[in-house]
Amino acid sequence: MPTGKDFDYIIIGAGSAGCVLAGRLGEDPDTRILVLEAGGQDNSWLISVPLGAGKIWNGDEFNWSYNSEPEPNADNRSIFHPRGKVIGGSSSINVMAYVRGHRRDYDRWRQMGLDGWSYADVLPYFKRAESFSAGADDYRGGDGPLSVRHTRAQDPIFDAFLKAGEELGHGVTPDYNGARQDGFARVQYTVRDGRRCSAAVAYLRPALKRGNVEVETGVHVTRVLMEGARAVGVEYLKDGAKHEARGGGEIIVSGGAINSPQILMLSGIGPAEHLRDHGIEPALDLAGVGQNLQDHPAASVAYSHARPSGFSRNLRFDRLAFSMVQAHLFGSGFAANPPGGMTAFLRSGPDLDMPDIQMFHRNGSKVVREWFPGFRPPAPDGFMFRSCQLRPESRGEITLASGDPTAAPRIRNDFLSTETDRRVLRESIRLARDIAASKAYEGITGVEVSPGPEVKTDAEIDAFIRQDLDTVYHPIGTCRMGPDAESVVDPEFRVRGAEGLRVVDASVMPDLVGGNINACVIMVAEKASDIIRGRPAPAPIEGV
Repeated sequence: MPTGKDFDYIIIGAGSAGCVLAGRLGEDPDTRILVLEAGGQDNSWLISVPLGAGKIWNGDEFNWSYNSEPEPNADNRSIFHPRGKVIGGSSSINVMAYVRGHRRDYDRWRQMGLDGWSYADVLPYFKRAESFSAGADDYRGGDGPLSVRHTRAQDPIFDAFLKAGEELGHGVTPDYNGARQDGFARVQYTVRDGRRCSAAVAYLRPALKRGNVEVETGVHVTRVLMEGARAVGVEYLKDGAKHEARGGGEIIVSGGAINSPQILMLSGIGPAEHLRDHGIEPALDLAGVGQNLQDHPAASVAYSHARPSGFSRNLRFDRLAFSMVQAHLFGSGFAANPPGGMTAFLRSGPDLDMPDIQMFHRNGSKVVREWFPGFRPPAPDGFMFRSCQLRPESRGEITLASGDPTAAPRIRNDFLSTETDRRVLRESIRLARDIAASKAYEGITGVEVSPGPEVKTDAEIDAFIRQDLDTVYHPIGTCRMGPDAESVVDPEFRVRGAEGLRVVDASVMPDLVGGNINACVIMVAEKASDIIRGRPAPAPIEGV
């Protein structure tokens, strides 16, 4: 096991941010990097084949499979929080959607005092990261490591969705990551040649070929080793034994919005009283560690199909098996497309200046499964709209359950704690119903299965949302970046009061952006790699 002071950087976590950092920091051949990952390798065909995402969510092989504390505004239900536990992290188990958010999200970060984080400042990093199949332009990159393309899935219901957008006055946007986010659109995915293009595929694998990056898998980090205020190494468990990795450079925590604050607290960095409650002697009293948890709360409307759908037909076991083999070998066919395929960015009211709802449209019901005549019946044939609130006001927290580093942390989201949050999700239900009732969906929409046509009033819809609410798995903010003394990390990702210790991942985002967060996390890590190396930022792209 690595024990000598040989490493310039030790990165905790081979998720999206950790892979980007290993790839970019390792571009200097004289730099030695160690990456520590709790999960295993990402070589399963269920990871590489896009449709396989639906099979790996509910298992523990590649997933931390966290659950929240009972949520007081969701009928005291625990909310499922999948997080990638594998090389590539959540980018290896997500549905591969590539969404940057709204340009005003980053201008808002700049207004918070984060110089260098306006949309004009971050756009060069988005472009640097990607290779967009439609080609480079003012907004899109053409030669980056991360491959991005529109869905190639075909279904009459997808055409109806776009027609409904026009019919209802929302419009259609050809590129929600370009000049205009608002409207109905085909989802863009991180897919290359019909296979998942995770952060591991895009950044880590090329880095490993250079020979100066090492990865240890199957390790459970227990704490960052501190000598006074300086981080000097990492303690971890592997195969039941305790090990240490030390380096002469920096320790970078990239465990994500749930695991990064847990690691800091186990290391004595966090709210002092809370640490003492769990038998941990504080090294740095940082009250913000674990606070400011945000996620996109979601609710769904489901319908039966008025006529049999192609999606259900393709789930017949023999057809599905053929499609999986076809996708695995040739990167083509039904299974080479991620589940879903359509999205819309909508406003819950006419007075808003940007979308506050993202709707996901899938051509399958909430529960789908393989089937075969005479052995297993198919799931009910249907389709659904799942909508999330893009900028919730509610805030939660990550805390320790105990001083045992192998115990899962406590997650409390406190969803729906404000009237605004309740109103936006309530309106998303009505918007979904408008689409299903549009002329574009004539002959497609069957019966409203959930919540059901009898659920009409605000109180009835709110009651349904409390029962149905989940998230779209975008936790951020628990090691907030900011210029103020209450932030956990400064604008250069350095943990306040510590030396040689940074946090780079979704946990540093000060608040949520308007969309899926993986693209944003990759951008953050791209920018962090320049800051860590002392490289100047690229010139802002103004006027687009």
